[in-house]
Amino acid sequence: MRFPHDPSPRLKQNRHGVYSIRILWTDAAGQRRESLHSLGTRHATTARLLALAFNEAYERKRAMTEKPKLPNLEELVRKYELDMAHGVMKADGAADHALMMEALKAYKEIHGQFPPIQEAMTIGRPQTQAMVQRILAKSMPFSQATAAYLEEKQHDNAPQTLVEKGRTYKDFTDVFGDLDINLYGKPELVQWKTADLKRGIKANRINKRLGQVNDFFNWAIRHGHYTASDKSPVEGLFIANKDKLAAKVEHYEPFTSDELKAIFSSAYLEDMPKPDHYWIPIVSLFTGARREEIASLKAANVKTIDGVPCFQIEGGKTADARRVVPVHPHLNALGFMAYAQHVQGMGQEFLFPFTTEGANGRGKNAGRQFALLLDKRGIKDDRKVFHSFRHTVITRLHALNSNPAHVMQITGHRGETGQSVHFNTYTHDMGLMALAETLGKLVYPLDWDGLKMPDPTFKAFLNRWKLIEDRNARTAKTRKEKTP
Repeated sequence: MRFPHDPSPRLKQNRHGVYSIRILWTDAAGQRRESLHSLGTRHATTARLLALAFNEAYERKRAMTEKPKLPNLEELVRKYELDMAHGVMKADGAADHALMMEALKAYKEIHGQFPPIQEAMTIGRPQTQAMVQRILAKSMPFSQATAAYLEEKQHDNAPQTLVEKGRTYKDFTDVFGDLDINLYGKPELVQWKTADLKRGIKANRINKRLGQVNDFFNWAIRHGHYTASDKSPVEGLFIANKDKLAAKVEHYEPFTSDELKAIFSSAYLEDMPKPDHYWIPIVSLFTGARREEIASLKAANVKTIDGVPCFQIEGGKTADARRVVPVHPHLNALGFMAYAQHVQGMGQEFLFPFTTEGANGRGKNAGRQFALLLDKRGIKDDRKVFHSFRHTVITRLHALNSNPAHVMQITGHRGETGQSVHFNTYTHDMGLMALAETLGKLVYPLDWDGLKMPDPTFKAFLNRWKLIEDRNARTAKTRKEKTP
């Protein structure tokens, strides 16, 4: 006996959002039974196509003249009714159902996957073949492929860039699942882009995310991993070209002298009480370094080279941003080198060891605190942000008629001024004494005595933090030892 047409859905989702295909059958007593078999995807369109491919394979098998080589598969297709429209197979009795399960299990053990998908690749009708071709080509999971890509890119991408790409790829798999990369095509990328637009993400950010995924797919195509198409599925999806977007971007503005006086008033010590809060904005004021370049400094990266105290910036936004920058005399007078030496004496890896790497970098808390400070000082212009320190330094050094090559080396703007390759090569290893002389010309009308911390090493803060860290480590060790 076969059941009449059942209008209920043939695809189901579990509590994790993964789709399964329903198999309906009757047992020996004539009772209706149902089995679910996972399709391994959270994406509705992919699930429907997989269900169609599942049924299509068996329908093709029904029409074959040669006996299939699959274990018992000819019995499977002979005894099962296929509902192409809804992705359902119906059987007469428990024996038939058991036969189907046996055949599927045997095939998977031999071939590593269930037969319908593989068979649909080779025996589907032309129009169905075109619809499911990209889904069926076997490659590798998205997470495995992106891991290989990021490992290779360690040679030419800055650490922060790799972190950003990793977050983008994780976001992608959070939406579509960690599927074989050939399962992703333009429909998925359009859906992802549309979701970003609905979330209110700006065009520049969307294009950046699309670019990160596009770079991966182009790499996968070149390495023969992505075979669903000879073109990246991201191609043609960018919102606008870079020139059009650049014309719409509001550039950051440098701080004025009055704004700097308001920021670094006597209340600065109270408003920025932690080492990262206090030091990161001041270091940027005298180097033009980006927030994360400072926040991610290793303690050992503050050193004296050829008699010149300096920073060795390694965690730049790009590989070109890696540079050595002299420590400004005012920074030294405020006690920065003493702070760095104290952290080094503690045996800590990072200059700000109490910060943690997160989605927004190690400097997120300092950046948040600085934004609150700007609000407190009444600086509401959206173009005046932490990054304005960078523009302040560049603008003032140029106003002092400083050597452009020195400015580029100090700020890590190598190659951004459109200079020739020879000029860029010349600026790569600028003499530290010459750079220190240029940087020393940078002065601000601020009350430096009023800005100096009573203890610039923040010894009390760091000691408290270390005690808490040690206590937490002991607690974690005890719990681990007690765990059976």
